[in-house]
Amino acid sequence: MKKAKWSLVLSIVLALSLVLSACGSSTKSGSSKGGASDLAKNQVLNFATSADIPSIDVTQATDATSIQTISNYLSGLTRMHDGKTEWDLATGAPKVSADKKVITFKLRDQKWSNGKAVTAQDFVYGWQRQVDPKAKPQYNYLLAAADIKNAAKIEDPTNKKLYGKYKELGVKALDSKTLQVTLESPIQPFFYSLLSDWVFMPQQQAYVEKLGSKFATSASTVLYNGPWSLANWKKGQSWTFKKNPKYWNAKRIKLNELTYTVSKDLATSVNMYKTGKIDVVGLAQEQVASMKASNPKEVKTSPNSGMFFLYVNNKRKTTGNVDFRKALSAAIDRQGLVDGILKDGSTASNSIVPKGFVTGPDGKDFRASTPDGYPAGAVKDAKAFWAKAQKALGTKKVALELISSDSATTQQIDEYVANQIQKNLKGVTVKINAQPWANYLKLNNAGKYDLSYSGWLPDYQDPMTYIDMWATGNSSNSAFYSNKAYDKLVADAKSTTDATKRWTDMQDAEKIMLQQDQGIVPLYQSGNTWAQKPYVHNFYLPSYGPEQDYLDTYISKH
Repeated sequence: MKKAKWSLVLSIVLALSLVLSACGSSTKSGSSKGGASDLAKNQVLNFATSADIPSIDVTQATDATSIQTISNYLSGLTRMHDGKTEWDLATGAPKVSADKKVITFKLRDQKWSNGKAVTAQDFVYGWQRQVDPKAKPQYNYLLAAADIKNAAKIEDPTNKKLYGKYKELGVKALDSKTLQVTLESPIQPFFYSLLSDWVFMPQQQAYVEKLGSKFATSASTVLYNGPWSLANWKKGQSWTFKKNPKYWNAKRIKLNELTYTVSKDLATSVNMYKTGKIDVVGLAQEQVASMKASNPKEVKTSPNSGMFFLYVNNKRKTTGNVDFRKALSAAIDRQGLVDGILKDGSTASNSIVPKGFVTGPDGKDFRASTPDGYPAGAVKDAKAFWAKAQKALGTKKVALELISSDSATTQQIDEYVANQIQKNLKGVTVKINAQPWANYLKLNNAGKYDLSYSGWLPDYQDPMTYIDMWATGNSSNSAFYSNKAYDKLVADAKSTTDATKRWTDMQDAEKIMLQQDQGIVPLYQSGNTWAQKPYVHNFYLPSYGPEQDYLDTYISKH
């Protein structure tokens, strides 16, 4: 995993006036078929957002707003909708070779906004640009995550043979409508959903190279081939998406326009909602109660796929003790955290992989066999673990430092967690060290902490996006957890072609990490709380993909 993922987590936590968090449980709000007689004449959906679009260049996007924008104006081989993978510019299921390493796609007829056809070579160029060091791509590691041949080597500065040689990437155009992708190993179940990510979008080479440094700097310096086109982008103020009549599936889309207005103050955004200037608004914990009182039927809540943890530094003496880590976990009342502090649809969690994220080969959710995860126990168990840890450590007093970012909500969570530990584990004190985000990341990544509060969002729609980050030596394993049996299960799950074994390997790995080792302390699965006008229908909260899904959304008469 790449550390840029943390910037996405931060954007979700802080950008509350965006409607939702970036990866929510598949939830359909205001579901209806929307017959022609029910449609309002003015099919416009209005939003407020806390910030401008940082980038509309597929190689530079790392935040939720940029990714949403790109996913609106561009189409790739697949598209996520209502938690499922749909074929977009791919005509349907591709041809897969006997060894499951060569995948051949056929493309639909689709034109760019300049009238030229979208070709297989546009995909080749777009993907190659994502691994070209000269383009300074920010999320190129997703091509390696997709296991595309040579991607990891091309991205690795230490690989003298292939670093930067983007033309060696395992993708080629057999003809204008046929794209062939070669993988390092047999195709994984999440491959098609991963292809819906913004980094796998096509780009027209002649256009990009003609504009040079001006490319993707304004609404008029990008080409569109997706459901929407970006228009009226007044930087720092507002922007609009207009329905693209040339999109191959344009008949499906009922909304003619989406508008976004920058409102940095959430209270202002809520007032815009109440006065009818916007149709959907995200709610922070302080707005939930008042909105439920005034507009109870308009308040919506759902969990999403963001998982938040208390990292415990496994390298340090005290926090390296397994009984002490179990004592920490058992000491924290997670339900009190989500009910008393967060109040946003978040749910208490004792697991690594969230509920409702993805189903296995048996059609059941990953959490089906262990719906409650792996709780360490109640307060009495916390005291027992702490007593055992005291004997091993030779001390009855421990002073810990908890680091985190300095946002207001995060500080409330820090204080709650610290109080729980100090109240239930006598002799343990916790000092909170709240830092600006950049400083926090440096401390966290360098392991200069005892406890660290942070979270994770999925890179692809598969449990492995949460599981492999805790393997020994993984760049995202900031807890420095290490277990050979865990590592073997992760490696086996990545290499097997047996879907059932792969699934059980990942479940067994999670069990070792939490039930046996308590390598980290899970806290909660994050949630969304928002208000939505009753005339807005079929507005989705995706389990994976762009934060807002309005392919089927429509406005009814009101």
